[in-house]
Amino acid sequence: MLIPIFFVLHGYNQNFGLIGFTDCLLLLTTYCAAVSVLYLLAKLFFKNAQKAALLTGLLISFYLFFGALFDFFKVHVAFLSRYSVILPVFFIAVCLLLVFLKRAKNNFNRLTLFLNTLLLVYLLWDGAAIVWKLGHPNPDKLSIYDEGSKTNYQPCTDCKNPDIYFLVFDEYSSTVALQQTFNYDNSELDSFLSQRGFSNQLHSHSNYNFTPFSMASILNMNYIKGIKNIDACSVEDYANCNNLIRNNEVIRLLSSKQYDIVNYSIFDLAGNPSIIETSLLPVKTRLLTAQTFYHRVMHDIGWNLLVGRFEIKWLSKNLLYENLNNNNKILTLVKRESNLHTAHPRFVYAHFEMPHPPFYYDKNLQFRSEEELALEKTGDHIQSYKDYIPYTNSKIKEIIDTIQKNTGGAAVIILMGDHGYRVDVNPSSHSHYFKNLNAVYFPNKNYQQLTDSVNGVNQFRVIFNSLFKQSLPLLPDSAIFLKDQP
Repeated sequence: MLIPIFFVLHGYNQNFGLIGFTDCLLLLTTYCAAVSVLYLLAKLFFKNAQKAALLTGLLISFYLFFGALFDFFKVHVAFLSRYSVILPVFFIAVCLLLVFLKRAKNNFNRLTLFLNTLLLVYLLWDGAAIVWKLGHPNPDKLSIYDEGSKTNYQPCTDCKNPDIYFLVFDEYSSTVALQQTFNYDNSELDSFLSQRGFSNQLHSHSNYNFTPFSMASILNMNYIKGIKNIDACSVEDYANCNNLIRNNEVIRLLSSKQYDIVNYSIFDLAGNPSIIETSLLPVKTRLLTAQTFYHRVMHDIGWNLLVGRFEIKWLSKNLLYENLNNNNKILTLVKRESNLHTAHPRFVYAHFEMPHPPFYYDKNLQFRSEEELALEKTGDHIQSYKDYIPYTNSKIKEIIDTIQKNTGGAAVIILMGDHGYRVDVNPSSHSHYFKNLNAVYFPNKNYQQLTDSVNGVNQFRVIFNSLFKQSLPLLPDSAIFLKDQP
């Protein structure tokens, strides 16, 4: 039992402030239940508590610390870093241990005492570190720059407070980028938006090329401070971005104007958690579980279980179509929301994972095969991305027409890509990573303050200046190219 306790406590210490105590408790309960079952089965086999505990300890350690073990082999013993080698080797090792323990006549008092003492020392160390951190908050977490921020907003007694629909389509490039970089003509969508009264910001761009960073900057109307290394963004950086999104400045301003916040996005907002569930356990615990055996295998070679002779039907249906099911769910909810009449104005944030991969449909709006979807989980697939745009556009048209019909054209609609399509076309330039779809609809059609090249941090500054007569200063233009930690 000390092994899962150490795993969760150590992870909580490493990611202090990013994971809730109750989330960790649920994760720990799950692991302890699994350990209990394994231990009881082993005890039935060995008829000995120490032998059962040693075998269970080996199995649970391999599962929990598999990622660290695999990465160690990758650096120091390369041939063991292949699944075709490490899994058979581990299976043989377990079989040999079973035989050894079954035949062993001596007790293992000294070994179990050593292991228990070692784990207790580790637990005390992590416990002391957590107590220290409780009294000494980390000043290095991501935050928003003070420059250009505004803590008090000007009242506007004669401003209308229309419903606002913020529709984000993940990784949707601008028309300019699609034409110049990918030789794709998306003018048909531009014509549709123009006919519906939108202002299309054709040269818009995001300030960051990763979704959590981009959305944190857009929703806080500011740049992000505290990224230690833009060439090696860590899991902690991502988690801190989620915290910035949860408590963002846009929501603060709108809440002060008595807006109801409706969250149909992939992120939690303060008081409005995400409705998108991608696993049984809370999303934040993935900071701990990402390196466990199941998650590493699914990330590295899981596609073999989704198609072909090793396919597991229930798994392929859940994982292959997870994004599609979420997109359809959000689409239905937003359309339903637009037909409601409430006492307070609403800010509806919907985040669609398209044309982000998987690319479920081809250019003729026909469903693509499971084999194609699984094989495209890695690598760059420009043609599939372009072929997915017509389907994405059909859903954009559907949702915009529904909102405008149900609201009588009285709702503000903000249609954006969080960033452009991130695929290497020219090694010397990544500008297309930032060029995003951006179109805005105001009921009064007054777009004087909107510029053709508005960037992410200024998007809501301009919108709030236009809608609510604010005087939010526009921030200097900048694009920060981020890379993930190796």
